[in-house]
Amino acid sequence: MSLAFAVDQKGILPDHMIAALARDGAILPAYDFVPDQIQPASLDLRLGEVAYRVRASFLPGPDTTVAERIDQLKLHEIALGDGAVLETGCVYIVPLIESLALPDHIAAAANPKSSTGRLDVFTRVIADETRGFDRISAGYHGPLYAEISPRTFPVLVREGSRLCRKSASAAAMRCSMPRRCARCTRANAWSMTPPPT
Repeated sequence: MSLAFAVDQKGILPDHMIAALARDGAILPAYDFVPDQIQPASLDLRLGEVAYRVRASFLPGPDTTVAERIDQLKLHEIALGDGAVLETGCVYIVPLIESLALPDHIAAAANPKSSTGRLDVFTRVIADETRGFDRISAGYHGPLYAEISPRTFPVLVREGSRLCRKSASAAAMRCSMPRRCARCTRANAWSMTPPPT
């Protein structure tokens, strides 16, 4: 399946185009995808092996990576391999297993799922050198991070938990926690923008 688009074409990407993005190296998982990870118009994003408790929410800003900000703001690290409880009132940054090498005409945007608000777990996506949450610029190459802040209930997470979903406007992804834990997911939308002329 080709990812060639007309200059004026825009829209959400279906599952077969998300799979093509992954095959072409635009979505780079550290581990192979699990069978149900690609959804009809989204891709589940998985938590990595460590969570960093930080002093407060942050944006990296231009010319700064999220990892650099974590080094400046982290209070401690929590291994997620065997599972860990994220406490209420705290802010955690978790590197995601999937990173991106997007083409110049594919961008992503994140939107919270309704279950996030119902469970009072605040989560959003951060990318390197950004000035806004939940926005991944067209042509972005780099890691993705989830910011997680349980508000009412502690939540149990582990490496591989799916908290975030990316959808593409030309593509999409999704992330949801195991059913035995509190569910907290964000729907992220990939958007296709015409290449610069």
